[in-house]
Amino acid sequence: TNDRGLMLPLLCTIATMATMPDPRTYAQSTTQNTNMATMPDPALERCSSCFFPTEFHDAPLVAVKQYNHDTKIFTFGLPPGVSLDLPVCSCILVKGANADGEPAIRPYTPTSSNEQKDSFDLMVKVYEQGVVSQWLNSRQIGAMVGFKHILFNIKAQYPFEGKKKINMLCGGTGITPMYQALHKIVNTPGDSLEVVLLYGNKTVKDILLRDELEKAVKMSAGRIKVVHVLSDKTNIPIPGWDGEVGWVDEEKVKKYCFPPAEDVLTFVCGVPPLYDVMCGPRTEPEVKQGSVLANLGYTKMMISKM
Repeated sequence: TNDRGLMLPLLCTIATMATMPDPRTYAQSTTQNTNMATMPDPALERCSSCFFPTEFHDAPLVAVKQYNHDTKIFTFGLPPGVSLDLPVCSCILVKGANADGEPAIRPYTPTSSNEQKDSFDLMVKVYEQGVVSQWLNSRQIGAMVGFKHILFNIKAQYPFEGKKKINMLCGGTGITPMYQALHKIVNTPGDSLEVVLLYGNKTVKDILLRDELEKAVKMSAGRIKVVHVLSDKTNIPIPGWDGEVGWVDEEKVKKYCFPPAEDVLTFVCGVPPLYDVMCGPRTEPEVKQGSVLANLGYTKMMISKM
């Protein structure tokens, strides 16, 4: 996380001891068939409660579902009765390959919750030039795919101590870490966090998890507001459309989001240009001078690059 106060108070070596699988389970699971993952070697380093260690461990592709015109849901198997148990908010790394067979690694946040056992789901937009998304799309059912979970990919942690209001700025599949947090917020008794989500897409048909977002809004009793933004202006006006048109930009952040304050946290997730405009590269903890959030007065302690 980019906020010291929100960083996990743990080291990978400590988490290894806390989450180490039973060696007997490991010994038994190594003989299981390829329709399910085996338990990772308990000697491997871990950085959280997540099923996957900090080294790549294989899980089988067990199902693929077409979600919309360019997005699919890939389901991967886990040992029977086992959950991915991924901290909220955090992601996992997928090991794919480019056209030359060289390793290519990308972060993905599952859309399945920790309540789901035996498997987990990744929502993947299959870009024409997407190296890992095209690699995943070419896998057959039963193919083994490598995953790992590292400390860098553990972001601001629920319940976001000291924060009362959350801004979420995202585009496309950048919605997945936002949904991870929203699911936790609306399903935790007594939670009082307020949320504003600004979600950009090209057209209505590109909006991901729309039904799930509407359900979260209904469950929140007015605490969650979702504003959709469409960038394709060729078919405007859209009958029945009550969202915004254009881009997730400074004007819309000022219009809808909670202003800078110590109890405000702003999540950002999307393609590299979105990070660059909003706060600076995902890999850099500092807030980029001249970026939208910097111009509006948000500090490093108020931003989490997801």
